[in-house]
Amino acid sequence: MQKLAWKKRKMEEEGEMGVGTLLIFIAMILVAAVAAGVLVQTAYKLQQQAEQTGNEALADVSTGFKVLAVYGETTVETDGVAISTIHIKVALTAGSPDINVEYTIIEAVKTVGTTLTETTMQHENATGSLADTFSTFVLRDMAPVTDAGFTMMTAGDVFEITIVLSGLVDDASLYSQEELNLQIMPKHGVPTFLTIVAPATLPPTGGYVSLK
Repeated sequence: MQKLAWKKRKMEEEGEMGVGTLLIFIAMILVAAVAAGVLVQTAYKLQQQAEQTGNEALADVSTGFKVLAVYGETTVETDGVAISTIHIKVALTAGSPDINVEYTIIEAVKTVGTTLTETTMQHENATGSLADTFSTFVLRDMAPVTDAGFTMMTAGDVFEITIVLSGLVDDASLYSQEELNLQIMPKHGVPTFLTIVAPATLPPTGGYVSLK
């Protein structure tokens, strides 16, 4: 009887130890599952962030304008003949996504002697407090068709940017051999730099001159 009681007590003790071990094992599995879930979720967020950063970087590198041609419109002003309006034909660079020119700004810097004049222009359809604006005209419109505001530029489109220099707050009309530096900046992407130098000889009664 004493031997049977000892065996019974030993079996009960072994059973208690087995249940405890099982509970610890289950707890370890749950902890590992929670940790794995946190790691997977973190990795997923990092992957999304990396993809977004990569897409933004690609867009910044590839988005931009290329200048096809530049010509100036001259008028007879008080101080002589000057280029009062410039017309810039632009298209999208290779691989560039669509650009809404309404959110494009143009900075113009002109130096006359030691005086530097800097002007920031918005598209004429844009809302803002700036009085200096530029306008666009669609020369070629590939599918999809440009919206009614003529601001969305897609692959294959050719736009003409018109800047009335004489109409800016700081008159930027170009007289013979004067220089104007332009920076055309889309909302996202690479700015396009353009230097315009007025020819030594301008039409005496006004007309058009090629600037590129």
